[in-house]
Formats: sequence, C-alpha cells, structure tokens
Amino acid sequence: MSIRKSMRYLFVFISVFFLTFNSCKKDNKQDRACFTDTTNTRQIVHEQATIKLSGSEFYMYEEGTIDTKLIPCNLPIDFQVDNLQVTISGYSKSSKEGWPACCTEILVITKITR
Repeated sequence: MSIRKSMRYLFVFISVFFLTFNSCKKDNKQDRACFTDTTNTRQIVHEQATIKLSGSEFYMYEEGTIDTKLIPCNLPIDFQVDNLQVTISGYSKSSKEGWPACCTEILVITKITR
C-alpha cells in the first residue's frame, strides 16, 4: 500500500470521526435552562403571546393573562425581539425554588411563529 493511499484513508477516517463527534455534541447549557428534572404543569397549544425584554432576559406573556410570566428556555435567536407578537406551542414547568415568586413558569417551546 502506498503512502499516498494510506494518507487518504487516514484523512477520510479523521474527517468522519470529526463530523460524527461534532454532530452528536449536546448543548448542556440549554438542557440545564430547560429544567429537564422538573415536571410539566400544562401544555400550551397555538396561543398568542408577546415577547418582552427586561434587562438582558426575554419573557413572554400569553394573551389574556395578567400576571403569568413565561420564561422561555429555548427561545430562538430570530425571536429575541422586544414587543414581538408570536404564536407559541409548548409546555410549561413550574419554577424551581429560588426563582422569582408567584406566577412565573418556565416555557419549553415546541413551535413558535410570527
């Protein structure tokens, strides 16, 4: 086997290994933010909401609610716009101890549109 052929096989092996490793990598930050260890409290299906920016954090308010603040754990960057009207589907989780008081829920978005 020639050195050129061996180098080609080595290059292919390294390329496949690199692509496989990077494509399977998970974003642990997002997993932590979505609180996978807490139970779902309710399902949200095709509801109108408004995205609000407070400081550096984005929140959502469902249309027709007064005091329930949704904290989206997986809000796509394209939707990180203050006062944006959206339609959302997903499920909420009650906030953990130590989080802001009453009426705050964590939102795991399954679908969002403008």
